[in-house]
Amino acid sequence: MLEVYVKDGCPYCEKQVDILKRKGTDFKLYNVSRDAEALKRAREEYKADQVPVVVEDGVLQYTGFGGGG
Repeated sequence: MLEVYVKDGCPYCEKQVDILKRKGTDFKLYNVSRDAEALKRAREEYKADQVPVVVEDGVLQYTGFGGGG
């Protein structure tokens, strides 16, 4: 399962989510602005210092917007 970590007001996060939706990709969305546990997981488990964070089956795919999905 794909997991996507985003934050409020992030235009790159919005683009990433839009691309995944247009591709019909199933994903679980976590908003680190509103979910302290998701923020902690993104920082500690995936060493993420920027969003969006894309994780597939527990493995970090990338952080930051690269236009992919």
